Amino acid sequence: MTRAQFRWLCLYVLLPVAILAGVWLYQRLSRDVPETFASGEMQFKYGSTGGDKNFGIPYPIWEVLPILFAKKLPEGRQDQGWAAFGFIMEDFPEGAVQPRRPRPVGTTLRDYMGLDRIFLNCAACHAGVVTGPGPDRRRLVVTGMPSNTVDLEAFQNFLTAIADDPDFNASTILDAIDKNKIDIDWFNRLALRFIGVQQMKDLIKGISKRFEFTKAEPAFGPGRFDTFSPAKALMAWPFENIPAHERIGVVDFPSVWLQDKKRHMWLHWDGNNNKLEERNRSAAFGTGANFPNLDRESVKRIETWLLTARPPDFATTLGKEIDQAKAAHGKTLYVSFCADCHGQSGTDFTGASVGQTTAIGDIGTDRYRFDNYTYDLMLNQSTLYVGNAEERFQHFRKSDGYANMPLDGLWLRAPYLHNGSVPTLRDLLTKPKDRPKMFYRGITEYDAENMGFVSRPDASIANKTDSPFCYATNLQGLADCGADAPDNRNTCDATTCAGNGNDGHDYGTALSDPDKDALIEYLKTF
Repeated sequence: MTRAQFRWLCLYVLLPVAILAGVWLYQRLSRDVPETFASGEMQFKYGSTGGDKNFGIPYPIWEVLPILFAKKLPEGRQDQGWAAFGFIMEDFPEGAVQPRRPRPVGTTLRDYMGLDRIFLNCAACHAGVVTGPGPDRRRLVVTGMPSNTVDLEAFQNFLTAIADDPDFNASTILDAIDKNKIDIDWFNRLALRFIGVQQMKDLIKGISKRFEFTKAEPAFGPGRFDTFSPAKALMAWPFENIPAHERIGVVDFPSVWLQDKKRHMWLHWDGNNNKLEERNRSAAFGTGANFPNLDRESVKRIETWLLTARPPDFATTLGKEIDQAKAAHGKTLYVSFCADCHGQSGTDFTGASVGQTTAIGDIGTDRYRFDNYTYDLMLNQSTLYVGNAEERFQHFRKSDGYANMPLDGLWLRAPYLHNGSVPTLRDLLTKPKDRPKMFYRGITEYDAENMGFVSRPDASIANKTDSPFCYATNLQGLADCGADAPDNRNTCDATTCAGNGNDGHDYGTALSDPDKDALIEYLKTF
């Protein structure tokens, strides 16, 4: 073949091949396809908020991490995979719509640049589990309730620990992917080997550095997280310059049902925002979705579903009959003592002070979350979404106390108070000095008599996959935890663990025991 003929061969054969390869590569690297669902509830449980674009973990790596690093999972749960952190694996009946790849409730899947990536969404914090009574101990996944099993701090600590492990390298991870027969094509294999694994390692280390604020707070345990310190971290606030009394913001996850009825209420625990859409974008920000990455279509679908989503019925779910005569008496007590602040019922939220705040000096509950949300943070939040006049945060404020919330689905919102420091409703109706100084969180078996989840140290645990977490309100409570005492990082003294205080909200504590029984019976109808 002459040189001229070779040139023509390149022009007519190799050049088209190169063009086709370039088109293929462009189409692959420009791919951005989130998994979506026809059902609003499924979209809430598994749909994207957009954080999987910039924080998404490659799915093949996600699958092998709890296998490869099982020794770094919580003690006693090394064989449970991601469920070791309380993530919920849902059982689907035959023929039911389910996610394209198996994964926990509260995780998303997005084909981004040709690689499936997984990350967290709203349901990681707002879906929980109830284990019913009876011999079958039926396990029910409830969307919209506060998560009562997921320990996000433990999850974060696991990722931090494995990022420093010498086995976190491309060769070891790819070998584990092959050993566990996880599907991966040649292109993504090359991408992970030369870019993806190291990129993920660097990402985890960067996030861990920003999340150093947890070192000043008591251990979160399942069902709790710090809502606004992550925002400060993502805005690059120097942690060491934050005053000590503003560093602790740990709170329980709230319920998110019936959002349309709460549209203009001041919520977010301390009543710092009364705009539904802004609260949703703020929550999406917590899942890693910033202005350029927010999946607006998916978030809108989730938002629409939440407008009318309702809590499940207490009696039907648990198979427990409500004493109607006792509940009728309880209703008169509720209307007299509670309705002005919490609404007329579990669906009627009218009341003079509903959705308003009670001053911190009057409510008397632990003030650390109140102090954690500052005027300076409010000003910084106003710079978010400035690229869109309709989306810009304009309704945040620094309030004077904590919000008076509606009580829909109250039976599923235990433990109570903003920081989850009181295990049952009966305990909340007890004088603060007599409330439990320690109790267990993370147990899904329900205590219908006291209206809360099983929490006493001597109680049986129905679901052996539960991982009880010992919650302490002060040093005495911490001592009662015994060998199970969490690392509350020197935040505890004789009177309180900072952020875990269970004082305040002493309304109803002077009622007689029969009246308390009646009030609890009525609140089961919410």
